[in-house]
Amino acid sequence: MPRERTHLRYQLYKSQARKLAGIATRQLQYELECLGPTALDLREVCFEPIDANALIAFELWDDPHFSWNDVIGWKAREPLALDIAIWFGSELCGLCFANPNKSRQRIRIVRMEGRPEKQHPLKNRIAPLSILVIEEYARIIGSILMEAQEPFAGAVPIYQLLGFGFDIDGRLVKPVERLVS
Repeated sequence: MPRERTHLRYQLYKSQARKLAGIATRQLQYELECLGPTALDLREVCFEPIDANALIAFELWDDPHFSWNDVIGWKAREPLALDIAIWFGSELCGLCFANPNKSRQRIRIVRMEGRPEKQHPLKNRIAPLSILVIEEYARIIGSILMEAQEPFAGAVPIYQLLGFGFDIDGRLVKPVERLVS
């Protein structure tokens, strides 16, 4: 029974992190529109778990880097892990899987991928949107550090633009910012 409660509590935390990230994207959209006309439209961005619908949509991707079907098994074994399907309306634009370590002090980004083969409404925005959800989740569970686990060499500059840097052990990390109340 305690394990079941823990699992349900973390399901709630993940849902809350996705919801908070959605609120943040709508707030950003509002702020951008206040500055003037913008080509960026975040109103249809939706953060969901990686479920059967996401995997069906993923099957339509041409030449993805990862096999996202593995995530279903990972989710079953790692109840604290965060899985994110990033939708723009009805179009799946990106997927992400992150997992905290046992102490929950560090959360590792295990996989992150945007739809590779064509232009989509969130092209070049999957990483910052994923980081937004991961950081919300990290705050909720008390993590102090995010780590990009074995990033592709071409992704390192993108992570660095998002505030990641190499620590003394050569890991690509970013401190989790605490919000001031």
